[in-house]
Amino acid sequence: MFEQDSIADIHEDKLVEYLLTDPYWRQWMFGHYGIPSDPIYQDRLLLNTVPGGLPRKGDIDILLCGKGRFEEAVAYQVKRVKVGLAQLQARTPGKLKGIQEGVRQANDLADIGFWKVYLYIFALIDARELNLLGDDRIHFNEINHKIQLAINSSLQTLQNRIGVFTVELVQATDSHPMTFDHSHGHLRRPGEPVTQSYELTKWVSEQLKAHTGFLRRSAATP
Repeated sequence: MFEQDSIADIHEDKLVEYLLTDPYWRQWMFGHYGIPSDPIYQDRLLLNTVPGGLPRKGDIDILLCGKGRFEEAVAYQVKRVKVGLAQLQARTPGKLKGIQEGVRQANDLADIGFWKVYLYIFALIDARELNLLGDDRIHFNEINHKIQLAINSSLQTLQNRIGVFTVELVQATDSHPMTFDHSHGHLRRPGEPVTQSYELTKWVSEQLKAHTGFLRRSAATP
């Protein structure tokens, strides 16, 4: 029926990778108050060597800091909610339980003691079967309302110092899913800083310096 892949099928890792490498979207994601304007960063950093007790499972979706300011590391956890064509017809968004998992993971990052922690929640909506300028807008709004209810419910157990950024990316035409026909982001609350320990700061510096080639490319990107 459609020639292009669905936006709902984009994996979290691929989404993060694309948003980080594109200058416009990178600024759009990180260009809010309290985040360094020209950060160094790395994605998908494993937590198995992070200091502070037993080895931890999982990873940090994005870790960034200002150049030379490893004591001010910002850790990001990214989760997606998907609305493919099947979910669209059933009016039931998918991956809603993933929001709760994201809350748990973000709380873990806060417990580790990063300077700031953020939870980013992406709603990836394939609306190619809808006429968003006509009566189908009610259908779209119903799905979006269910997503917002799930987010609001899950955030009740999120630590208060963790920042929250919600994003809606919509595929409205049969174009490449990374085109993002419509996009909307909302910073619900900024992350609150804490004093980062010396041990964690040392770990952050080791992780980011280990990717010197990546950092050179990042610094050269306009």
